[in-house]
Amino acid sequence: MNTLMVTIMENLFNVAYLSTVWVLVALMARGRDRVAQADRPYAARFLLAFILLASGDTFHVGARVVTALIGPERATLPLGGVPASFLGLGMLATAYTMTIFYMVLADARRMRHEGRADTAFWIMEVLLGLRLIIMALPGNAWESAVPPFAMGLVRNLPLAAAGFLMATLFVAEGQKTNDRAWAGIGWAMLASYAFYTPVILFAATVPALGLLMIPKTVAYVAMGLIAYRRYFKKG
Repeated sequence: MNTLMVTIMENLFNVAYLSTVWVLVALMARGRDRVAQADRPYAARFLLAFILLASGDTFHVGARVVTALIGPERATLPLGGVPASFLGLGMLATAYTMTIFYMVLADARRMRHEGRADTAFWIMEVLLGLRLIIMALPGNAWESAVPPFAMGLVRNLPLAAAGFLMATLFVAEGQKTNDRAWAGIGWAMLASYAFYTPVILFAATVPALGLLMIPKTVAYVAMGLIAYRRYFKKG
């Protein structure tokens, strides 16, 4: 398959993904009034989480689409006299929104435990807070379209640790209470990290591994669909 065809297919997928996520957000927002009273704290957090996901990915995925259309040489924005890549700025936006996405889901789990913040909650919050601090360090080179491998690894380690812990807890607690939706969200979360980890570790040397971002992205859509059907969909 030639490069042009790959680029076209990648961007069609990106546009379809963004459209799907924003439609999910719109459906969740529209269905808020149908949410059972007892489920409203969870529904509110899932809605906020997916607004964050959609917003961050609009910058990140949108930057990829624009860069493909106008070329990487033109897809820059001058910041402080330094030409910053749209791709780098998009990665910066989605890095922050994704971190807060997981903080919000950790809070949804806390609400499920009658509002009690257990040890696992604080471990996840500390890890995600540490990631926010790491992302603010100058070595991240967010102005670059290709992030430094070492800093990319360092800032993703806390996210991966918090994400795997959260996913495991969602699955275990969902199975314990026979809540198939909660467990399903956990399984989708685990799948997203299973696909994402090889990309972070090896995509720099094996570019073909970047294709794993497609099932990783689909896993997030699955999380949104499960949350929508569980909390927002009538009947």
